[in-house]
Amino acid sequence: MSDFVYVFQNYIWVPIISAIIGTVLGWGGSKIIKYFQKKREKRVNESVNEISIEGDWNSFFGEEKNLQTEDVHLNQLGREVTGNMKLSNRIYEFKGEFKNQILLGTYESKNRRKDERGTIVLRYINEKMLSGYCTFVYKNKQVYNSPYVLTLSSEHKVNKGTYQFCNGCIGKFNCCCNCEEIDMPILLPFEAENISRITKRSIDSFAIKLTNNLYQMKRVNGDEKKECVFFQNSKCSIYANRPIDCRMFPFDFKEIEGEYWVIYYNKVCQAIPSNKDEIEMCAHNMRPLLNIVLPYMSECSDPIFSKRLLEQEYIKLFPINKIIDDQGI
Repeated sequence: MSDFVYVFQNYIWVPIISAIIGTVLGWGGSKIIKYFQKKREKRVNESVNEISIEGDWNSFFGEEKNLQTEDVHLNQLGREVTGNMKLSNRIYEFKGEFKNQILLGTYESKNRRKDERGTIVLRYINEKMLSGYCTFVYKNKQVYNSPYVLTLSSEHKVNKGTYQFCNGCIGKFNCCCNCEEIDMPILLPFEAENISRITKRSIDSFAIKLTNNLYQMKRVNGDEKKECVFFQNSKCSIYANRPIDCRMFPFDFKEIEGEYWVIYYNKVCQAIPSNKDEIEMCAHNMRPLLNIVLPYMSECSDPIFSKRLLEQEYIKLFPINKIIDDQGI
């Protein structure tokens, strides 16, 4: 009997148990490991920094005479931040530190044959946006310095507005792209090219070039009483890639007695708060976007872009020069 028990334990029972354990670990081992890794990362993040910037972002910056946008993915462990930045077929690796709401890091091209690298310093604006500057080497070892803005990709969904008060209007859009009282949005060069690439439509099919660099979106059938060409099925069909001009509305900038001011249209927008402090807090979200528009400020303020809005009532908030001087962007 003892021999039978010995054989059963060592040659039957133990191999069966080992096989079961091996199968379970082989099937779920990677999930278990990932689970405990996530738990560790969460503990580290909570002990070091309550703010997380991990996720998918879109960047905006100037390169030579063009404005560019990248797809950026960031990973965060405590203060350490790593990630990838993709611009067309150019891919970069990022390493940095997020400390005291400042992201400081460097990036380098994954193509080791090209000397493309740079440094980024960004300030945390809110959970949707970081803003600052980048200095980088590109093409023939030219050194560039440019404003650099990160906006959270997940916040560009059709059910999310730029400002908190926008969410009550989502799906209606009767005060912007489907309104006779305002003008169609201005498109910066890279925006027109990006929309053309995504929609596989030529730029002249949805926009008209009105100045040296800038375009304006068309209305359906060119009818001044109809909606934007991309307003379809009661919503914006390019919402994730809508122009900066759309993101800023109902805020805008206007030249008043030789000085540019941030203003807002208090009658056209039905959802804007009545409390001025709350309005100024909302306007803070669009300050980094202004930095991207600054090189085109004089062209954007041309009356040909705002025939309807020139007739609308507006309220002044603060001069744009004050934002720049205070490094508020």
